[in-house]
Amino acid sequence: MKKFNIFVLLFLLLFSGVAAGQTFRYGLTTNPRGMFNPILYTERYDGMIIGQVYDGLIYIDAELKPQPLVAKDWEISEDQLSITFYLNEGILFHDGVELTAEDVAFTYRTILHPQYTGVRFGNFKVLAGAEDYKEGKSEDVPGIEVLDKYTIRFTTNEPYAPLVVAFTYGILPSHLLKDIPVADLEKADFNLNPIGSGPFKFVEFLTDQHVILEANENYFQGAPKIETLIFQKVAVDAVPIYIQQNRVDYIEISPEHYPQVAALAGVDTYIYEALSYSYIAFNLRQARFQDVAVRQAMTYGFDRETYVEVIREGFGIVANAPLPQASWAYNAEGINPYNYNPELALKMLTDAGWQAGSDGVLTKDGERLEFDFLVPEGSRLTEQMALLFQQNMEDLGIKVHLLFMEFSAAVDRVDAREFDLFTMGWSLAVDPDPYSIWHSTAPWNDPGFVHARSDQLLELGRGEMDLEKRKEIYAEWQQIINHELPYIFLFYDVTISAVSEKLQGIDKTPGPLGPLVGDYLVRFIRLED
Repeated sequence: MKKFNIFVLLFLLLFSGVAAGQTFRYGLTTNPRGMFNPILYTERYDGMIIGQVYDGLIYIDAELKPQPLVAKDWEISEDQLSITFYLNEGILFHDGVELTAEDVAFTYRTILHPQYTGVRFGNFKVLAGAEDYKEGKSEDVPGIEVLDKYTIRFTTNEPYAPLVVAFTYGILPSHLLKDIPVADLEKADFNLNPIGSGPFKFVEFLTDQHVILEANENYFQGAPKIETLIFQKVAVDAVPIYIQQNRVDYIEISPEHYPQVAALAGVDTYIYEALSYSYIAFNLRQARFQDVAVRQAMTYGFDRETYVEVIREGFGIVANAPLPQASWAYNAEGINPYNYNPELALKMLTDAGWQAGSDGVLTKDGERLEFDFLVPEGSRLTEQMALLFQQNMEDLGIKVHLLFMEFSAAVDRVDAREFDLFTMGWSLAVDPDPYSIWHSTAPWNDPGFVHARSDQLLELGRGEMDLEKRKEIYAEWQQIINHELPYIFLFYDVTISAVSEKLQGIDKTPGPLGPLVGDYLVRFIRLED
């Protein structure tokens, strides 16, 4: 009987078309920073590794709806103030210790801790007692209750619409981290050698080379079909070659590479609208950018249509507000498109008191309209955008110095508020709540935007449980941002993914989360000859 089973196994491996010991190579054009902690990371590329090493209570499906993961189910109280999660039993961290409700409580209490150095407190400060705990006025959070080993309840003082979809953060192993002071957690070796409960285990991170993960054979949903998962760093210029030589199985590509990649045999390409947008941010702490007329004039004076339609070859949609068209909360009513109009831009600047100096640069009260524009390296399209912006501004009498910088270094500059203007993008959550980016107290409010009505609408929007009423709130809010322009909005993203035809188990009609559904499907995919 044993010999027969071995024969059957060998037959299946040899003739099923599924190779044993499969390696899946996921291409990245930007290097992860190496902060592989789900409550401390800030960059998307670290988040991609985190999403495979850790599991959250829930995940978001292709239809942008929450689905069970570590939690097998949940229920919301009739008063809309409590969510009770029921955990799957027998989930193991990668070191063999079982994940329980205590680990869930530890993860979220740490986010609320007075010494927490991350940026996610704002997502959960609505929990009962969270602010008193954060301020050191209490020793516990009444809004986090461990009911038993596999049941935990979260309670708020008032309804909070985005709460359910907020519980995607990976669960931390309390037995490994509880003795580390929260203030020191950001420097812990654990962040570079993470242990989670997700489908893949961490193996190695080499900067500018790769991150290697291996399948978790004890994963509660079953071991992944992919044995080795490699996040491979690929230079932007080398992307088509890597695809052609089968050195990556999946990678997001830029519009400039699309014609070449789409013509390759054995490769499928997918184009889909994303929950993201790109922008140029003003530092509103500087007096010259505090005049809305200056911000509006610069927006009128920048030929964003040429950038999207010519430089990006139509891959994108000119943006004018901070909620993408793929979001249910997007609203175009009352939104100024700021069509390219350099004559109007110059008139607005003149009316605002800016006059050309002896060298042609605009001046006002002894201050020149001259500044540095911080541009992260790694994308030729972004660099071309910056050059177009520089030229358009020069045509108005504005002097722009381009400051190109490696992405992580640019983030450090922005975090330290050491910038005049910078360009980056936002990949947004499924729930459109923009509080953590735009509220005057938000940690990611990089421009330093302060607006009382905007704050009020953001607070109303996250507390309103009726979807149609939330849409109305966010419609007014988008109009405010569209007028005030703390950003020059560039474009709503479309994403282009190049996928090996050998890859099976993907979503072939992708929505905003793409063919891998936000990388959730990596745990189920396989490669077939």
